[in-house]
Amino acid sequence: MTFSDAIGRMLRSVAARARRPRPAPRAAEAPGAFAYYEQLRRGGPVHHLPEHDSWIVLGFDEVQRALADPARFSSHTPVLLELDPVLIGSDAPAHTAIRRIMARHFSPASVARRSELAARTAERLLRPLREGGEVDLVGGFANPLADTVAGELIGFDAAAIASFARPTLEAGGDTGVLYAGLAAPVAAAAERTSMYRDLRGEEGGGLDEASARSLIRLLWVAGTVETKRAVALAVLLLLEHEEVRARVQAEPPLLGPFVAEALRLRPPEHFVPRVAAGSVEIGGVVIPAGAPVNLCLAAANRDPARFPDPASLRLDRAPGAHLSFGGGAHRCIGAALARAQITIALRTLLQAAPGFRAVRPLSTIRYTDHARASQIAELFVAA
Repeated sequence: MTFSDAIGRMLRSVAARARRPRPAPRAAEAPGAFAYYEQLRRGGPVHHLPEHDSWIVLGFDEVQRALADPARFSSHTPVLLELDPVLIGSDAPAHTAIRRIMARHFSPASVARRSELAARTAERLLRPLREGGEVDLVGGFANPLADTVAGELIGFDAAAIASFARPTLEAGGDTGVLYAGLAAPVAAAAERTSMYRDLRGEEGGGLDEASARSLIRLLWVAGTVETKRAVALAVLLLLEHEEVRARVQAEPPLLGPFVAEALRLRPPEHFVPRVAAGSVEIGGVVIPAGAPVNLCLAAANRDPARFPDPASLRLDRAPGAHLSFGGGAHRCIGAALARAQITIALRTLLQAAPGFRAVRPLSTIRYTDHARASQIAELFVAA
């Protein structure tokens, strides 16, 4: 099932409950998930989806409130526990202790070192563009850039990173499939990494082997997949909005607000799963205990009650207002590093080829879709 199909099923289940037809999104609204979210929002910020026996939360205030309330909206969901029970599938106090251990790997000094690596890598990857050639800004730029930075952070060698290529390709953009496919190669390579030795501690006095491997797999997937998606989607926005690109080029400080808007408008992950720890009221709706809940970051980021003219790319919005990195205690621990990589990637691209253009019409762009996000398959550009 594709991403748009999955969202479409959500919409149809709500429409069936309400017994009133809802129009399909126009073909030009690609990816069409955002149109579905807006149709759902017209009926309120929270919906029960009978077809899935789950709930979806769309409003900014409601999503932010749920993210900040793990006592009522727990991370102990089947999906997150299967992906990583150590950090993203845990609640306090276990989550707090693990996050404290991980925090030193994302300190300002650590981010600065990896930012320097990202800058050198981006410059190298875009050399063909400077020389008049073409570059696929997905497979030839965003992907190897994120792989290089995450690999250095964790301590994976070139052979380990190469072993991840096939399961990544076979996953087809589905994060859950990717986690499963990487289990064996990550387990085989983890013990050779500096991250593993640090997590295990001297003489194995830290985390157990399974927990250390789980965290390393999480860091690799989260540190590569979402950054790759975000870079490519931000480049696409620059191609779609030439007037914005001209402003950013003329006023370099505007690159920061642009990155924030790109993340708000096209977040690399649309949903955060939670489970109702008890019977909870949110958005005027009561969700029963034990019910699965999908917090829709993508819809929250376009809530008109929070963002005037929410579908427009504006460089004058308050910085950091979006929820693309989540919120509360589970806010993405690598947010600063991800934001730095995206900014460096765009800055280097604008410097290497100020007039870069898409080699093929933007209407022909292919998306690799699954039930939680949408990513660009390839994006060839020339100077």
